[in-house]
Amino acid sequence: MNDLDLSAALAGIVSKLSEAFPDVNVCEAEAVESADLPVPALVCQIAEIEPDPDREPLTGQFPCMVRVQARIVLGHRTTAVRMQTLKLAGAVAAIVHNNRFGSEWGGAKVFAVEPDEFAPEANRFDVWLVEWSHAARLGAGFALPAEFQPTVVLVSNAPRIGLDHEGDYVEVSS
Repeated sequence: MNDLDLSAALAGIVSKLSEAFPDVNVCEAEAVESADLPVPALVCQIAEIEPDPDREPLTGQFPCMVRVQARIVLGHRTTAVRMQTLKLAGAVAAIVHNNRFGSEWGGAKVFAVEPDEFAPEANRFDVWLVEWSHAARLGAGFALPAEFQPTVVLVSNAPRIGLDHEGDYVEVSS
């Protein structure tokens, strides 16, 4: 089993669910602002990486369970919203069950399909959570994408720091 690319794995999930549900806005959680979320929506994210020492591959890779969440979001104005949200959650679970989504990790094991009552800002929506995990191996390779690399580094000394002291900062050159 090769090292898992988490970005590609999440993109594979979004792609497969978009294909399965063409009338639903399927997106990654970090790509959406809750105030601007067009519904119906299916918001996906990798929620946790849990160590799995019983699956030590002896390859230098980190054995783990990757926990994924998909939130089904429908507006309260949808006719019979609770039943429609429930039906979509069940359909998502059926697609997810044992699916690998094109990545080199274990087939999905669904362990929750339930109402998600923990988002107080979502009171005008009906939200259900489908949660599953994949057995995976992560490698140590990581490169920070160019857009996260600093182009200018500025320094100052306390207490002359913060927005009120922008003029006190000096650019550091390499």
